[in-house]
Amino acid sequence: MNEEVSFWRSLGVALLCWTAIGIILGWGIFTDDREHANYLPYAHYFVWEGADALSWALLTPFLFAFGRHYPFEEKHVPQRILQYAMLTASVVMVRPFLKGIGWFYQPDQHQPFFATISYLREKEMTGTIQITIVLFILSAYQNVRREARWRQLREVMLESRVSTAELQMLRMQLHPHFLFNSLQAATVLIHENPSAAENMLQRLSELLRVALDDMRSMQVPLKQEIVFLENYVEIQKYRFQDRLDVRLGIAEDVLSVPVPSLLLQPLVENAIHHGIGRHKGSDVVEVMAQRQGSELLLQVRNLASDLNSTAESSGNGVGLKNTRARLQQMYGDLASVNLTAIYPRGVCATVRLPLERPE
Repeated sequence: MNEEVSFWRSLGVALLCWTAIGIILGWGIFTDDREHANYLPYAHYFVWEGADALSWALLTPFLFAFGRHYPFEEKHVPQRILQYAMLTASVVMVRPFLKGIGWFYQPDQHQPFFATISYLREKEMTGTIQITIVLFILSAYQNVRREARWRQLREVMLESRVSTAELQMLRMQLHPHFLFNSLQAATVLIHENPSAAENMLQRLSELLRVALDDMRSMQVPLKQEIVFLENYVEIQKYRFQDRLDVRLGIAEDVLSVPVPSLLLQPLVENAIHHGIGRHKGSDVVEVMAQRQGSELLLQVRNLASDLNSTAESSGNGVGLKNTRARLQQMYGDLASVNLTAIYPRGVCATVRLPLERPE
């Protein structure tokens, strides 16, 4: 086990517990004597019970430490039995000396100190062995609880690392996907409009720099995601010119809400690809963001695509598929992304996120 247990903390807990036990036992003997008209001095009861409690308080941390370092294991049973038996014998020998400090209470010095120690050892041997065994059992129970707690913690840490690794993998898939499509768009312009292609590549290099910087964090403020999206749209406008109209409707009160980085760009790219990318004429892409109860509602609409022809293919595409996977990893069932048809023509991608990411 990897958990460090403070000896001094263990000693403090033992002192508190055994002091409480000593007070209770001392008071019990005192009241019993008073009921039988045995009027001994008040201190007599608490000196010896206090010494008894102190002896166990001093021994308990060592017994628990021994139990932590030498737990009972199936492959070591004979060896452990011998070790625990030897320690129990040591406790039987040592504890009377610790309790023997009560001898220094003058009214009870009826015999020499070592005779008192021998008397205590013989009289309390059975009780000492029994209490020692009980402490060993408590130590074993603590070991089981500690191991279960650490096993659970390790599982949570492992699950967290796996989830983080999967999210990083999904984001790494988006970068080359985004880069490939953007370079493909620039390639189309090289022969048709070299100047536009050059400007587009310059914007693309700046966009990639921002994207690589965002890789340090899983989430960014929505405002930062919108700026990234605007730069991406400018690149697409070099390709489609006046045929593409992108409209943003972002509520002011959601600009600071954290969202997964590269959340909107794949959805807008998907809308452009299945809209104006496959059909002649113009297209309008609308990006909306607003607060709806305890959720952030994001919508990407385009008017030139058809849900029947795009739902299956886009569902299996890198952009939308990764968006669903990332939201599941980060938010579980609290987030969703769905495609719905717009009448009379068009498709709307709707993303719902909790305003606060669950821990």
